[in-house]
Amino acid sequence: MKIREIKQEIFTLTCTNSTQQLKKERPDLTQGLDLRYKQQWTNILEKLKVLRLEGKDLSLKELEQSEQMLQESLFEIGHIAGLSDDQIKIDWQRIQLEAQFRDVHLEEL
Repeated sequence: MKIREIKQEIFTLTCTNSTQQLKKERPDLTQGLDLRYKQQWTNILEKLKVLRLEGKDLSLKELEQSEQMLQESLFEIGHIAGLSDDQIKIDWQRIQLEAQFRDVHLEEL
């Protein structure tokens, strides 16, 4: 695989468009590397593949989709439980606030 192809795959997986953007947004992948060399890019790609297999590397788009799905599920369950839209919105805001300070466990809700 040519370096251009490797870089493009990395940009796609990380939702970035350039080396500069990748360095800025994903220093965990690029710190201390000399990105003039194909081997460095190959190492980044392998690391990304491992992270994706472990489920630890989610793109912003994937996170936003998960958040939207969670919110829709909350509204469905809230309606089944007889809550009003306002009560459900208050619960959603509480979940978002708690998520800023600690892990949120659905079974606690």
